Amino acid sequence: MIYLPDTALDEQMLSQSRELVREGMALLRSTDHLVSAQRLRDELEEERRKPPRRDRKSGKAR
Repeated sequence: MIYLPDTALDEQMLSQSRELVREGMALLRSTDHLVSAQRLRDELEEERRKPPRRDRKSGKAR
């Protein structure tokens, strides 16, 4: 955190910083459904790329 020698400016800077954090958190909350969908898509793609698992007893792919 940056502190300024002038207390009034310091308070203004702190207030603006808090507002930016609030806005950033609101943006993150509003995009959660997009991120969740992308994460699921990536997990499914990763599973699809894995080689098929083999049954230990028969040696056949599952």
